Amino acid sequence: MKILINGKLAALKENTSFEYIADNRLFSGSDGYSLTITFPLRGCSQNLSIFGNINRADVAANKVIFDCQIIDRALMLHGSIVVTEISQAEVKTQFLEGRSEVNFDTTFDDIYINELDLGSPKYITASSITPMNAWNKGVTDLTFVALPWVNDASGNIQNCTRYLRTSYLWHSDTKGLSWQPYLLYIVKKICEAVGYSYDFTAWEEKEEHRYLLICNTLPYAWNMPGFADALPHWSVSEFFEKLELFLGAEFDIDHRGRHIAFAYTQQMIESLPQVTVEKVVDEHTVEVTVEDDNCEYREAKNLFYAECDHEMWKFYSCDWFITARKGSAATYDTLSNLLVMNKGLSTWSGNNDRGSNIGRLLYARDVDIFFVVRAVEKTLVEERESLPNVYSYKCILQPVNMFGGRIVDDADDADSNEVEFVPAWIDYTDSSHGRCLFLSFSGYADNEGSSYSSLDSVESFKEHVDGTFFQPVSVQTLEAGEKQQKCEYYDKIYIGWWDGAADYNGTLPYPYTDDVVIADDWSGYFTPHTSLRLNKASLNATRKVRKINPKQKATFKFLSDSIPNPRSLFVIRGKRYLCEKITATFTENGMSQLLKGSFYPVID
Repeated sequence: MKILINGKLAALKENTSFEYIADNRLFSGSDGYSLTITFPLRGCSQNLSIFGNINRADVAANKVIFDCQIIDRALMLHGSIVVTEISQAEVKTQFLEGRSEVNFDTTFDDIYINELDLGSPKYITASSITPMNAWNKGVTDLTFVALPWVNDASGNIQNCTRYLRTSYLWHSDTKGLSWQPYLLYIVKKICEAVGYSYDFTAWEEKEEHRYLLICNTLPYAWNMPGFADALPHWSVSEFFEKLELFLGAEFDIDHRGRHIAFAYTQQMIESLPQVTVEKVVDEHTVEVTVEDDNCEYREAKNLFYAECDHEMWKFYSCDWFITARKGSAATYDTLSNLLVMNKGLSTWSGNNDRGSNIGRLLYARDVDIFFVVRAVEKTLVEERESLPNVYSYKCILQPVNMFGGRIVDDADDADSNEVEFVPAWIDYTDSSHGRCLFLSFSGYADNEGSSYSSLDSVESFKEHVDGTFFQPVSVQTLEAGEKQQKCEYYDKIYIGWWDGAADYNGTLPYPYTDDVVIADDWSGYFTPHTSLRLNKASLNATRKVRKINPKQKATFKFLSDSIPNPRSLFVIRGKRYLCEKITATFTENGMSQLLKGSFYPVID
């Protein structure tokens, strides 16, 4: 066996041994690593030429890391050696490979994405670009677009337009634009900002993800066009960790080569060859135990979107409501049938309407979606002096619990992961504008309702400024004085899907989040090419890498000349298993053929 450190052959301490653990990163988040490897120093010129200039103060103050290769016959491990302890007699180290090496490195831990230079849009003033180009030009190169959005603090529409005959024009109050960048574009800009090359080919080829849009943006009047200003205060490391969970993918970061690669977990695992273990050591066959601790396998945990405080979240995620009402839901085989049978509910008089479905939970099997009838606009029908006025309500078919959790284990104490790339707030405005993106900022923004841009009407503006002395946001911030504030306007990244291929019919365009988009008059629907759902059975089938029994853990000892990839599917004595980790023992003579592995049975 050879151990090369910085290209030089190192000598192991005589009669020493060490264990190497090959982890499945879907359990631990790590790859391969060793326990302590000891190298002699006193009297060993071979190792002194490698470690001779290190002293104990260096190790205590800094991370001392060397490039390292472990070679034993056909086995080759390439990673880093980390010095953990040093004396005049010897140096103790730990070998790290792949994700274990990345986890140890702190290169990205103190770099925050909202403090990087991630660029800004080319066009700021509305006169520089037409609405259709602002909505569609960035689609072709996946850069950024300027879709309308409602400032929840003021109720005003930013990037607002008016529809004249057959074309869109900017509203007279829309002087400047605020832009939303594509997620893929921002990830590339982050890589460039930290000086790393990248390969995101698999992402670019997946239509479902290539058109994901970051909806975070700030009002034009704030004069903060930089894309980074509207991002959360996440470190670069946190950003990639959170993004992996959202996309069901993996970013392999090579700090030595300064390169970031991307792969979808399911595709990568399916490409691995199956491993059949034939030489199981009989006297150490298998011990099956019921685990007291929850299994750390990522796909065995419940998955939820992080809770949001905007108005639509009560509709987006409401497992409790579905659990209580689904037994009495009005169920239809198809969404088309549901629409035909309930089209009369598109307008409502405000009465109880006994016998109708106005207050019931509705369910369409073919799209696996629950709905409620939601009133969004009212019209005065009759004004009466001695009795309450009579109104007519416009209603939409509102999907509910579309973004509820993926429940793998319904136990009260079940482990779960939280996705912080969350579906954007899409809501109904009025008959003229239709649905629109809504945004609500926090953190820095103590005066978030005080900056007005691209207003939906002059009257709306006058309501806010009549009787007041209006000041720019910078003056208002100074007048408010110093406060304890966050380092961000948004603490999450709000996601929608936008490919520009939509017919707005005079209303405003908006990014899609739902599986289906239903016409306001209930006349029909269409399905976008993407879904942000976690709880749809068919989506879970494609998202889940492999389903296991997390309550049973098997330990096998077996003979092998090499260390199998722990992420492969294992067949042991005719049964399929998912590996958690494999442990191998090394001496100066090389790797022992006796390996030990921890496995969970795969459920078909």
